[in-house]
Amino acid sequence: MIRFLIGIAALTISAAALAQESYTVEGVAKVRENETARFYSNSVRETGGLRLFEVVIRYADPDDAPPGGTASRKITYRANCDSQEMSISVIALRNARGQTTKAIAVPPGAEEFFKPERASLEDDWLYRVCG
Repeated sequence: MIRFLIGIAALTISAAALAQESYTVEGVAKVRENETARFYSNSVRETGGLRLFEVVIRYADPDDAPPGGTASRKITYRANCDSQEMSISVIALRNARGQTTKAIAVPPGAEEFFKPERASLEDDWLYRVCG
């Protein structure tokens, strides 16, 4: 009986860890296989020594979006052009009409800057923002 309880506890802990991994800010901002991302050059602005810009991720086929669910995500990134790093600032989950249904904000100072992989979408966006 004790082995059974230990097994259940271990399974619960590993499932919780896996769920947390899926719902990180980085996980929500990731472009998936059936999605497209669009960089908005007119969204680039400078504030506090960093450049902010926006990308909208949506389903490649709008019919794939769940009815009444999230149809797109608007991600606001912070770019540090000196170090060629970027971080996620805000993620807005939007419905089919483009209305924000939920926003996830990372407060300044809590963000984790990262260097994008070479030749990735993020690398292209950083190049467009910083040159």
